[in-house]
Amino acid sequence: MANKSAAIEEAAKVDLKDAAKFVFFDEKGTIFASNFKVNPAEFKALSAVCGDRDDAIKHGMIISGIRFEVHRHHPPLVYGRTMGGPPETSEGCAICKIEQGLDGVAAYGMITYKMPNVSARMVPILQEFCTKHLTAA
Repeated sequence: MANKSAAIEEAAKVDLKDAAKFVFFDEKGTIFASNFKVNPAEFKALSAVCGDRDDAIKHGMIISGIRFEVHRHHPPLVYGRTMGGPPETSEGCAICKIEQGLDGVAAYGMITYKMPNVSARMVPILQEFCTKHLTAA
């Protein structure tokens, strides 16, 4: 798995170069790759946003202590933005769930992105990356 994790991290640096942050993990809490200090306590709630729509919208997504409001809930994709400031300074967040991940359990990819990057561009990039790198062989 170490070689696979290194490959995911190197691919993410290239394919997700416009993402401010990225993390790839599974439902057991195994981190495959990340470019920031991850709080593993946030994983359970992050993976839960792919479940019930009302709960996802009510609770949002918390990454590094920052709340992102969910405005699109279309599993396996869920995404949103920070609120409270001018739209030009908001940050986006997207999560993609792969049902049969690398080690046979659900795997997740999460990115954040800043303007001028928007969900219409970043979410498809994340989905393609996750399908290619997190799906069980």
